[in-house]
Amino acid sequence: MRPFWTLVGIRVAFWVGTALTLLWAPLSGVAIPADRAYGALGDLLFGTFEHWDAQWFLHVAKDGYNPVSAAFFPLYPALVHALAWVFRSYLVAGTLLSLASAGVAAWALAEIARPLLGDRGARDSVLYLALFPTAFVFTALYSDGLFLALSTLSFLAAVRGRAWSAGIAGGLAVATRLVGIALLPALVLLLWRGRRRPDRLVPLLLLPAAVLAYALYLHLDSGVGDWLAWRHAQTGWQRESGTLGPLTGIWWAIQAGGHGGLQILLHLPRGLNAPDGFTSTDRLAFWNAAHLVLLVVAFWLTWVAWRRLGPAYGLYSAATLVVILSAPSRGFPLVSLPRFLMDDFPIVLALAALTRERPLARERLLLGLGALSAVAGVAFAHATWIA
Repeated sequence: MRPFWTLVGIRVAFWVGTALTLLWAPLSGVAIPADRAYGALGDLLFGTFEHWDAQWFLHVAKDGYNPVSAAFFPLYPALVHALAWVFRSYLVAGTLLSLASAGVAAWALAEIARPLLGDRGARDSVLYLALFPTAFVFTALYSDGLFLALSTLSFLAAVRGRAWSAGIAGGLAVATRLVGIALLPALVLLLWRGRRRPDRLVPLLLLPAAVLAYALYLHLDSGVGDWLAWRHAQTGWQRESGTLGPLTGIWWAIQAGGHGGLQILLHLPRGLNAPDGFTSTDRLAFWNAAHLVLLVVAFWLTWVAWRRLGPAYGLYSAATLVVILSAPSRGFPLVSLPRFLMDDFPIVLALAALTRERPLARERLLLGLGALSAVAGVAFAHATWIA
């Protein structure tokens, strides 16, 4: 269980450190989290990352669904609701569920990595995951930790030829986040190539069945009453299904990122745009440009995963990118891309593969990820960055 405690220990250290920055530079007004934990110190610690989607998950766990919150799949808020009876706080229950789930994901990731990359590569994979810039969500009321645990467990089961375990974990992953459907092509490949028997693929029907079950629930829910509410709710985040699918997402990302890069290079105001400072337009231009660069890196790491780890790994990573790019957001097409890529665990394995025989590159990558993880966590805690 060393991978479990490695990730948990690292994330708790970053969590406590980030919480202290809220004393150094306190929040004010609507940025202060509304939910409570255990006393003043509990409120400080467990409220550190209670922003953006965390508040939506709290709403669903407490009050159920409405047509807007239907975008958030049900397994994580359902577990938070159940655990809140034990911990007497939705905020505490959700945060601890995320942290424990992320520890399980680290263990499963190490088990997947060890036959491919050896013990050193397995350890590095866990470290890269623990230090990923968006890994602060593992100590937040976000579903990423649970999703990553279930998706890696499903993949690990398929690698070991356990069809029903792969199907059950995969179905639960889809019940946590729709992007889990990207597991399906890789699981088919892994389970089919060992023993080419159609009955081994039957458990994988649980993945699309999870979407259908959620749609049925939304249809029967008097507060929603819409089979496709989970899809229609995406308009609240200005996400659209492009005419050309993921190609539309790529085109929007190139447009927004290219224009954003040119705006920063050619039209950035002098003197930090004193006295008012940079505008939200300048910030969005930077985000779009940076996320376009990150998308290019993601494509490259997907290719590395295919070549160095095997087709199943590249296929899962590619399918994940297809799902992400199929619903881009107007104005900020690649919103939340860094967090989505963290959940695309073959990319983490690809980083470990690239640095396994390069100690200097490994050291620099660890330092860079650690620095970015600290900065991103503080920015998110102060509600100045959306993950």
